[in-house]
Amino acid sequence: MTAPLWSRLVFRSSRAFSALDVAQQLVRDELFFAFLHPNQRAALTSAAYALNSDYVPGGEIFSGGLFSWEKALLEHPKVPKSGRVLLAAAGGGRELGALIARGYEVYAFEPVAPFLESARRVVRGSTSTVIAARYEDLIARMAGQRGPLDDCRGKFDFCVLGWGSLSHLTEPHLLVSVLKALRALAPSAPVMASFLTRSAGPEATNGGARMLRRWFRRAVQVAGGGVVPPGLRFLKSAGFLYYFTREELGMLCAQAGYEIDAFNDGDYPHALLLPKAVNGGGS
Repeated sequence: MTAPLWSRLVFRSSRAFSALDVAQQLVRDELFFAFLHPNQRAALTSAAYALNSDYVPGGEIFSGGLFSWEKALLEHPKVPKSGRVLLAAAGGGRELGALIARGYEVYAFEPVAPFLESARRVVRGSTSTVIAARYEDLIARMAGQRGPLDDCRGKFDFCVLGWGSLSHLTEPHLLVSVLKALRALAPSAPVMASFLTRSAGPEATNGGARMLRRWFRRAVQVAGGGVVPPGLRFLKSAGFLYYFTREELGMLCAQAGYEIDAFNDGDYPHALLLPKAVNGGGS
């Protein structure tokens, strides 16, 4: 039996619309990659996240509390079970509430306004603090520049980088700068970090899409666009993200004086970063 003509036309139209959607996303991404400065990428990422209610009270991710891998890392023998914690990219306060419940005093910062408001509600009644700031402000603070993290001082026993937040540093050198700033601020503190890896990253599987991307990228560079970092991606629900390779991540951490422990490249890639001097290496 032959399918009706109208059904075949609808099927072919849907395929055509799908191809057009892939093409427009590709063109959008390549223009963003080539012509937006990293600071502008960060602003667009914040705007994308501000529309997401999953990370604030009532949202699915917030309500789930700590992930199993986060609980496991907090039980790692190199992680102090009490003390003062620096929490970067605190989001709506999911990790923040859990850390406070475990008895830590937390100094946190977060740049996205709705998340910041939520995180500040989480710390009410505690000795913990949440500041409106970005990773770049931490870099500036440790370079001696004044800014929102002027009162970020004293001893930190442990550092937590909010879920996946390292992948929002879309230039690899920014990751090195952030880790160096952490090393200067908390020289003996282990760092709990999560990120995206290229082994699990979204890639175009369609040969035509790959060819179109290569052609369009060359055309954009001829028109004056910048060189695109190999792991850079854009997701409309999460903004700009950088997908690392295991080797790349290890090299960048080493440049900042850390070595990787407890590395896991599963559904939620993560690791514990240990200052080399603390773990027996050179600083």
